Amino acid sequence: MGETFLGRYGKRLFVAAILLLLAGSAAYIGYSANQYKKMTTEWYQPLTEEPRTQIQAHPTEQPVQVQQRPAADVLPAPKPLKPFTLLLIGTDSRDGEKARADTMMLAVIRPADQKAYLLSIPRDTYMEIPGRGFDKVNHAMAFGGPKLLKASLEQFFAVKIDRYMTMDFDGFRKVVDELGGVEVNVKKRMKYTDPTDDTYIDLKPGLQTLTGEQALDYVRYRKSDMGREDSDAQRIIRQQEVIKALANKGTSVQAFIKAFKLMEILGKHVKTDISEDEIASLLATYYDPEHNHLETDTLQGTDERIWRHGIRGWYYLVPKAERERIQKRLAQELTQK
Repeated sequence: MGETFLGRYGKRLFVAAILLLLAGSAAYIGYSANQYKKMTTEWYQPLTEEPRTQIQAHPTEQPVQVQQRPAADVLPAPKPLKPFTLLLIGTDSRDGEKARADTMMLAVIRPADQKAYLLSIPRDTYMEIPGRGFDKVNHAMAFGGPKLLKASLEQFFAVKIDRYMTMDFDGFRKVVDELGGVEVNVKKRMKYTDPTDDTYIDLKPGLQTLTGEQALDYVRYRKSDMGREDSDAQRIIRQQEVIKALANKGTSVQAFIKAFKLMEILGKHVKTDISEDEIASLLATYYDPEHNHLETDTLQGTDERIWRHGIRGWYYLVPKAERERIQKRLAQELTQK
């Protein structure tokens, strides 16, 4: 299967969003009200002027349990949130190009029990894009931005997506570097060179701390100078590995010390329609990492070549039974008490 510039850079861009939502302390402690306000103002970008789905819990629902609230005089008082869906999008584009979504994850966030279910969606997944016909799901971003991608996934999974968040790969690299790197056990030698876009991947096996650039290489790696290329499924496994490593990193003393810089980075490289009050509630809820639980899943399918637009290209085909499995699982996560 052919590999694009976007494909090589895609599979790790949403990761700092998970760091923000599930690790919390890096953006929760040691900053001023002005810094917090600046970040949430910079990244707030609704997809439509229409009223958004309300995710605040009713008074009769289980409230947010907060064991401790550092900086309680800085953040807005957390309001209980009910389970909601969150679309995480990793984007990459060059000057003059529209961004494509090469990383897509659909999460169900359950604040009451500090859990999150995270579904990885391969970028070549074949589905109907409203107004555009059937195509790869990552093309929806180029056709109509996060709004069209959201509509495509809502139709495919038969679920309402309440919120979205995008992050570009440069923001991820800067977050990793600011946190002092991320510890990863590299399973094999990874070497690939492509001078046309300055790609020089050279990672050796073993437990090591990767810089931001090396972490990008680790998750984007697919083609190889030394034999068989990796599949999209293998990259997703590495993507999920880095998510968990970064979430743990976000609770470190170093994250505490560098909270101001981290918030500056997130403000510049994240776009979302999660409000200031909702962020405050999530940070308060997921502050204690010992009680947080993140479950990862992957949309299962097969890579096949089919004719589309006069070209016989590679697409990721998802069987009906798998689609129904995910639809059922999403419904369960949203209704489970």
